[in-house]
Amino acid sequence: MTPRVVAKLAAPLLAIVAATMLAPLGLAIFDGRSRSAIAYLASGLACVLVALLLARLGRDQDQEVNHKDAIGVVVLIWLVMGIFGGLPFMLEGALLDPAAALFEAVSGFTTTGATVVGDIEGLSRASNLWRCEMHWIGGMGIVVLFVAVFPQLGVGAKQLFRNEVPGPTTEGLRPHIKQTAVALWWIYGGLTVLCAILMVVAGMPIFDAICHSMSTLGTGGYSPKAASIGAYQNPAIDWITAAFMLVAGLNFGLYYAAARGRWRALFTNPETRFYLGLNVVVTVVVAWSIWSRHPSIGESLRYASFQTLAVTTTTGFMTEDFDTYPNVARYLLFLCMFVGGCAGSTAGGIKVVRVYLMFKVMTRELRSLAAPHAVATVKLGKQSMPPGVISAVLVFFVTYLLIFVATSLLLVALDLELMTAMSATVACLSSVGPGLDAVGPAQNFAVVPALGKLALCGCMVAGRLELFVLLSVFSRELWRR
Repeated sequence: MTPRVVAKLAAPLLAIVAATMLAPLGLAIFDGRSRSAIAYLASGLACVLVALLLARLGRDQDQEVNHKDAIGVVVLIWLVMGIFGGLPFMLEGALLDPAAALFEAVSGFTTTGATVVGDIEGLSRASNLWRCEMHWIGGMGIVVLFVAVFPQLGVGAKQLFRNEVPGPTTEGLRPHIKQTAVALWWIYGGLTVLCAILMVVAGMPIFDAICHSMSTLGTGGYSPKAASIGAYQNPAIDWITAAFMLVAGLNFGLYYAAARGRWRALFTNPETRFYLGLNVVVTVVVAWSIWSRHPSIGESLRYASFQTLAVTTTTGFMTEDFDTYPNVARYLLFLCMFVGGCAGSTAGGIKVVRVYLMFKVMTRELRSLAAPHAVATVKLGKQSMPPGVISAVLVFFVTYLLIFVATSLLLVALDLELMTAMSATVACLSSVGPGLDAVGPAQNFAVVPALGKLALCGCMVAGRLELFVLLSVFSRELWRR
């Protein structure tokens, strides 16, 4: 890895982060919140200053971006974004604890949605907008935006793009990476605008609709309301939000294919079918388990489908506290936290395609016991998966579990209750947001000690970057030129 090359590429990325603070700054000025305005102005200027320093450090560097440099840029920008993203909360006085401010910002940019804010509605509108804007930026990815805006990267753009887009499959939608990034952002932005318009039509205030649409398409879960979507008690808003959560949890590459006339791709993709089937099964079981607390099966299905999609898409909204559900529903939703959404979506988790392939591998092994001499292949649809892909899936799964166990053990050692520790870990590692017990949907992560918050920040970044991108930073091989 070449530090000067990394610095050169990270500089404009930080400049983009600074530019995104203009929206909350303008809103703070409009609302007459001088302290909020100063907080966002100072944070933006600090971000620009660091960007200028990095640009100076990386001047005269014309070296092509290699794989190691791309990893360095992606990891650096995601870590630095957390620092600058949390700075306004501290300067404004909303979160004075540095660990808490960092946690809130990292949770925002990684679209996790876990919060340490107790009085959400007591925050300024600028800060609530910033929280949801971080989701929207982080959902499609600041690096993907960078690739779309700065085409001069050339071959290096592909390295950045592949390290940023979540999921085991990151094939381009168009021949050139820049065109792919631009196409993704047009689809992403268009769906966000459509979601906001429908929410307003359904009766949601404009500011709330803007915030919630960014959180929904970014599969984040931050809300300007303490009760989240449940604050509106509006079935239409519930169904609109649920529909767009489902949309955000699917592979965005399929939407591009549909826009180009290949509608069948939306329905023939094996990962999509498995994902939809999983959601249907979980929704039915949850609806059955909570039927007694609702006046009709329709109401039960409405609440069950919303909570199920909020977990499987890793958005983390709520219309009621699923931590009060019967144990069968709680346990099923807890397991869904591990799975997450589809590859190429804004959702987190292990990813549906990996779970699907794990089932296929298990089926192959069972068949090989009955017919040891038969040659069985693992297929994704009609495509046979090479051994390297299967090996990568298995390694990812084992690594995910090891990080889950290690972080849960640390949180338990910090005196958190077992289910609180386990659910907090998977909620952050899979970018879900709320967990169970003390970090449930009606609670927050303020109960987690500072060291635990930092460990969970690591989980959030690792989960967002598909584990190995972050873990490779600790490899000596990466630092060799």
